Amino acid sequence: MEQKTEFLEIVAKYCDKSVEEITPELKFRDDLGFSSLTFMTFLGDLEDTFDIELEEEEALKITTIGEALSYLETLV
Repeated sequence: MEQKTEFLEIVAKYCDKSVEEITPELKFRDDLGFSSLTFMTFLGDLEDTFDIELEEEEALKITTIGEALSYLETLV
């Protein structure tokens, strides 16, 4: 499965949007309703799925889907 598609499917598990509705400019908290706890759980899910280790300080700066995808590409 393509990395972006897999990423979007993970995001969709944590919000009330379908993969097709999730666009790069959407913000995790404002647009998708992620709480701090949800976001941290989501990051853990990404680490497990893609077998990566996120730098917490960098990951917490991420606000949009596009930023998250760009960061993920640097790690995978």
